[in-house]
Amino acid sequence: MRSVTTTDHAPAVPPHRVLLPLIIPAIVVGVASSLLLLGLTEVSEQLKGVLWGTLPDAIGIGRFSAPWTIAVLTATGLAVGLVVWKVPGHAGPDPATTGLVDRPLPASVVPGLLLTAVLGLAGGVSLGPENPITASNIALAAWLGGKAMRGSRAELWASLAAAGTVGALFGTPVAAALILTESLASRPAPGALWDKLFAPLIAGGAGSLTTVLIAHPTFDLALPR
Repeated sequence: MRSVTTTDHAPAVPPHRVLLPLIIPAIVVGVASSLLLLGLTEVSEQLKGVLWGTLPDAIGIGRFSAPWTIAVLTATGLAVGLVVWKVPGHAGPDPATTGLVDRPLPASVVPGLLLTAVLGLAGGVSLGPENPITASNIALAAWLGGKAMRGSRAELWASLAAAGTVGALFGTPVAAALILTESLASRPAPGALWDKLFAPLIAGGAGSLTTVLIAHPTFDLALPR
């Protein structure tokens, strides 16, 4: 008597059935990533104007005074140190030990991370908001996205937020495509590359378009003739 073994094979899900539902979440994450970046930039610019314009003018010390420059830089360093020391989450890990696109941080870290970014940008001890704003957007997207879509992977929200932020930073999704392609190449996983880039590129496009429409960014240096 011969035994017969039957194996049931589940039909493969067409790619469009998987990718199309990601369009709306990608647009939302991209727009939100850009808005948080623009908000962070605006707050830091306002504080910068106070520290380097309003206050020295009010005191009568002059905006380019060496003592004032040293005082502001020192005070900014102390303020950032206090936030890192005392605020819950300690402003996240040292940026020198992480990549631009890394694992999502706990959402509780985001307030301290954004506060240190504002202080550093306004006080003149930071070169740019890339690391803190990307980490913050990834953390918030993973936290909120996980609540909105139960069972979704944190890696999905991280890729959407990273692409949306990079697109917002540069005003184009091209840089997001380059960074994500490199990231995916360093961590190979099953599946076609286009399927992995589909939703992040939509997020990058939404983030860049939001920045262009609101902030009208330009790389012009406005140098004299």
